[in-house]
Amino acid sequence: MATVVRTSSVPVRSRVAFWTESVSEAFVSLDCRATGGNEDIQGELSVQSLGSLDLARVRATAQSVHRTPGSIRSSGEDFFLVGIQTMGSCIVTQAGRSAIIENGAFALYDTTQPYSLQLTDHFEQIVLRVPRRGLEAHLPEAAGLTALAVGAGPGAAKILVRTVRMLADDVEFLTPSAALAVSHGLEHLIVAGLGGLTSGLPDSDSRSRRNLIQRYIMDNLRDDSLNIAAIAEHVHLSPSSIHRTFALEGQTVMGWVWQQRLEEIRQELLTGSHKGTLTELSHSWGFSDSAHFSRAFRRQFGQPPSLLHRPPK
Repeated sequence: MATVVRTSSVPVRSRVAFWTESVSEAFVSLDCRATGGNEDIQGELSVQSLGSLDLARVRATAQSVHRTPGSIRSSGEDFFLVGIQTMGSCIVTQAGRSAIIENGAFALYDTTQPYSLQLTDHFEQIVLRVPRRGLEAHLPEAAGLTALAVGAGPGAAKILVRTVRMLADDVEFLTPSAALAVSHGLEHLIVAGLGGLTSGLPDSDSRSRRNLIQRYIMDNLRDDSLNIAAIAEHVHLSPSSIHRTFALEGQTVMGWVWQQRLEEIRQELLTGSHKGTLTELSHSWGFSDSAHFSRAFRRQFGQPPSLLHRPPK
């Protein structure tokens, strides 16, 4: 028998807290936040047991979901979660990787490590909670395959998604022995889908990690407090891992940051979108010293910024 909770049963001001508590009880301790311009979360969560697994169907408005170091320390939960997207999309981030999960695809995430999900408005996900020991018995490298998208094309992923969609409606009609047999079959499908990711993993892993770091940097490029520590905390990587990721391309992290800032300044000068002084423009992009800015600009573009500047009238 499925356990169903709906945020419509509680006052609007209590919905985010109610949703967070309900989701945490169904999966592991999590932090949920309304996004997409919403002030609350409207959602429905249905949870039922399936042999050795737990199966949940989640339908809700846009939100971000976070598994934090604090929640990991305060709990002894040791599971893998398999998120199968059946409506909308999700960006899952873990271990320095980030993957976009579209309708019909799935990804694995490890509850013993921090992760985050960014879910679009009016999404639906079917989530399988799998004991770690059971999955690693068939796929020892599972922990290295988190936050990688298993596509919706023909193959094990497509069979898994179709089977899980059907089971979400019919689990309660299975006998205990049939449910256990089905759960074992789902584990094998998960392994088959993830197994295709193992070839060429180091290269794809490095690219994914670099893309994740660069996306965070570009989203926070104007922040004058942007540094290695802030980047590392957000993407759940050690500072040394971040340094190594850029070193593979012969760059430093902060060197790349300043290159991007200079490029943005150049674009503002070329388009004339900045109406103030050069000093104001450089300060707005994190340069505290005008002379240093001018030298860096000339070194990168071969000309001083004053040649492109259109002074305010």
